[in-house]
Amino acid sequence: GKTIATFLNKPFLAINHLEGHALTPRLVGKVKFPYLLLLISGGHSQFLEVQGVNKYKRLGTTIDDALGEAFDKTAKILGIDFPGGPQIEEYAKLGNKNGFVLPKPILNKSGCNLSFAGLKTAVLHASKKIKDKQDKYDLAASFQFTINEILRVKCKKAMELFLSTNKKNKKNYFVIAGGVASNKTIRSNLQQVCKDMGFENIFPPANLCTDNAAMIAWAGIERYKKNLIDDTTFSARPRWPLDEKAPFLKGAGVDHS
Repeated sequence: GKTIATFLNKPFLAINHLEGHALTPRLVGKVKFPYLLLLISGGHSQFLEVQGVNKYKRLGTTIDDALGEAFDKTAKILGIDFPGGPQIEEYAKLGNKNGFVLPKPILNKSGCNLSFAGLKTAVLHASKKIKDKQDKYDLAASFQFTINEILRVKCKKAMELFLSTNKKNKKNYFVIAGGVASNKTIRSNLQQVCKDMGFENIFPPANLCTDNAAMIAWAGIERYKKNLIDDTTFSARPRWPLDEKAPFLKGAGVDHS
C-alpha cells in the first residue's frame, strides 16, 4: 500500500481493521453517529460507543478469550474442524440446551466486560462425560444457550451505559458486527434485547460480518472524506485498539469488581 501510494503519488491511509467493522453499517445503510457497537469475532469481543469516524469509546471488552475463539475451541473439543462456529450452531439445533449446566463468568459484575475462558474450561470438563453423538449435540446446545444468556445480560448493561451519556438521541442504534454476528440464534437473541431496550438493531449482511475488503475500503473512504491522511512512515500495528485511552484488560490481575 505504501509503495503504490508513493509510486502513484496518491494519499496513503492506514486503516485499523476494527474500524472497518465499526463503520460497516454505514456502508449498507444510513446510520447516524453515535451508535452502540458490539464487535464479536475470533479475535475481539467488545462494546464500543461509535461517536464518529476516528472517535471511539470502549465501554467493555473481554478480559480473556474472544467469543469467536470460545466457539472455535469448543468446536475443537467436540471434534469439529476449524472454523467451528457454524457447525456448533448446527449441532445445537439437535441438542437439549439444558443438557449441561455451564458457568456464566463475571455475569453480574465488572460492568459490561466479558469473560469466556472459564466457560471454555467448563466445556472441556463436561466433554469427558460425553458417551454418544447426542451428548455432543446437547453440549453444543448448552454452550450456545449459555453464550446467549451472557450476551443478553451484558448487552443490556452496555445499552444502559450508552443511554446514560446519549440522552438527546432521537433514535438509538445497536450494531452487531464481526464473524460471530452471523450466528442466527445470537441474532434472534439480540433482536429481542433491542426490542426490550428500545434500540434499533443493525446486522450487516453475513458476508460483511467476517473480515472483508469492502469494509476496509469503506473505512478508507470515510477517513479520506475527513482528510485523515497518514504518512507513509506509519508502522503496521498487530494490536491497535480503537480507543487508545482504554486500559488493557487481559489476565488474572484484572479487577472484576
